[in-house]
Amino acid sequence: MDIRRYEQADFAACREVFLSNVPRFFMPEELDEFAQDLKRLGDPYFVAVKAGQIVGSGGYFRGAKGVGLSWGMVRRDLHGQGIGKALVQYRLECIAEDYPDQAIHIDTSQHTQPFYEKMGFIAERVEENGYGPGLHKVLMKRPPTLS
Repeated sequence: MDIRRYEQADFAACREVFLSNVPRFFMPEELDEFAQDLKRLGDPYFVAVKAGQIVGSGGYFRGAKGVGLSWGMVRRDLHGQGIGKALVQYRLECIAEDYPDQAIHIDTSQHTQPFYEKMGFIAERVEENGYGPGLHKVLMKRPPTLS
């Protein structure tokens, strides 16, 4: 598997990866926000490519509240194969180079909270139905000392 920078030609494939994760991991209403973010991309965003196909994507950003992971996802039928872990580790390494000694934030759902806990993130707050009915928003943080 290779991880490379996102290009506008990857848009349709990334959209398909997103749709494969609806409704368990993303609400259908989030698709427009995701699409708009990809079209006006100003922050690093990457795709995971396996056998010539985009199988995952994710990025990171620096905002008013610090550094955070954005729009991380793996094609639903490929969950549990280490693609998401590799994509998160890749982004964490990039963040360590670009923003050393920074804590990293993510908002995710209750379904992926255990995955991010294994990657060193700690839940700070849960917003019940924060994304929509039955899909809670879990705000997590990874201390800067982890590598």
